[in-house]
Amino acid sequence: MKMALIGGGGVRTVFFCQSLAKYAEKAGIEELRLMDTDEEKLQIFGNIARYAVRKTSSLNIILTDSIEEAVADADYVVTAIRVGGDEGRVRDERTALDLGVIGQETTGAGGFSYAVRTIPVMKEYMRIIKEKSNYATVFNFTNPAGLVTQALYDAGYDNVIGICDNAAGVKIELAKSLHVNAGDLFIRLYGLNHLTWADQIKLYGTDIFEDLMKNEDFIQHYHDFLYYDRDLIRHLNALPNGYLYYYYHRERALHNILNAPMTRGETILRLNREMLERLRMVNVVKNPEKAYQVYEEAMNARNQAYMSVELGGKSVKKVPLNLEKLGIKGIHPGLEEVEVLEGYAGVALNYIEAQKNNHPIDLAVNVPNKGAIDFMKDDDIVEITCQVDAGGVRPVKIMDVPEANRIMMQQVKLYERRTVQAVQEKSLELAYMALMEHPLVGSYSLAKQLVKAYQKVHKEYLGDWK
Repeated sequence: MKMALIGGGGVRTVFFCQSLAKYAEKAGIEELRLMDTDEEKLQIFGNIARYAVRKTSSLNIILTDSIEEAVADADYVVTAIRVGGDEGRVRDERTALDLGVIGQETTGAGGFSYAVRTIPVMKEYMRIIKEKSNYATVFNFTNPAGLVTQALYDAGYDNVIGICDNAAGVKIELAKSLHVNAGDLFIRLYGLNHLTWADQIKLYGTDIFEDLMKNEDFIQHYHDFLYYDRDLIRHLNALPNGYLYYYYHRERALHNILNAPMTRGETILRLNREMLERLRMVNVVKNPEKAYQVYEEAMNARNQAYMSVELGGKSVKKVPLNLEKLGIKGIHPGLEEVEVLEGYAGVALNYIEAQKNNHPIDLAVNVPNKGAIDFMKDDDIVEITCQVDAGGVRPVKIMDVPEANRIMMQQVKLYERRTVQAVQEKSLELAYMALMEHPLVGSYSLAKQLVKAYQKVHKEYLGDWK
């Protein structure tokens, strides 16, 4: 079978290919086509990826700048594009910050700007995929993943699954912390992309959620809680997605970002430019080992900077849990190697393998609600734990959602729906209304300033709206 990665010139392509290579044979993937409109980055990262997988896999990696060539007869397509590049992300963040609003690229107002210039491009790609591919299943990793997936589903493309390694990472990180295999855990997660809560954890089929949440050592030291005031965690009685930090501690996040020397986007832009400058000095084809070394060093620096801006220059340090104090049966303190599939490649491969081999698995993905959450519409794209097998993908039923979570989900979904409509009609008024509904904006006059500012800085992508 054939797979295409649209956005194959991205810095994470190497990690994607490494993950894919480990499990490609099991999933039946023989060929991967990397496509990008940036020829230089495609050649650099594509050839590093070839080097990274050649010792462990016979996966055939093809590089192309043609979307038609990339998806021709493809069985699976992964989309991970960034319209406007890193520079666009910087403009998104700074434009919002200048107006006193968090501009984060998915959760904040920056996510609106990212979405409105990305949705038209993604819809065109989906048209070509429908025409040229082998009715490929499309795994959309393009941010904001939930909103973009909603737009594609509303446009009639029912072959798209939204994926986010942040959602999958909840199970992976908990498995690592508890020293158990990820496959032995079931985590019930629900919400919208970057707006989720996990309220059920089963180990070997036994629910351990309440035992964990009553354990003070877990509350104090589990690293996913380190962003938050612990009293809030106790009140929520759930594992909140890390991006909820922007909602639950909004003034703290905004203060830290405004007082930082650089935004997260500016940090990424600098690190990526430095990486490219170093890689341009290496012949990637003739000396791939050196290129890979440079790449690893640069990516380690990038990963260490994650969320440090929002946390006031601090980085979250993972402190091992005291497994003895947890008192959970089935945890093995001596188990150092845990079974996981990495990143968004892992999510896609788990999905493919489950359907191909009828090997049931639970995955947190972005799919139509279809009655899973009773207060959401059937065609609302939600991020939710699903059972996946040869019969398809089925969201788990979620009952008794706390009122605060329900209201937040409905509010953000209203924002997403209006954003999709605004893009479809190129309507400034609908765009104002969409951003007004965003909980991190919440003002018509402010939304109007934001939309006009984004129209100005991204005119080359947006054109004229009425």
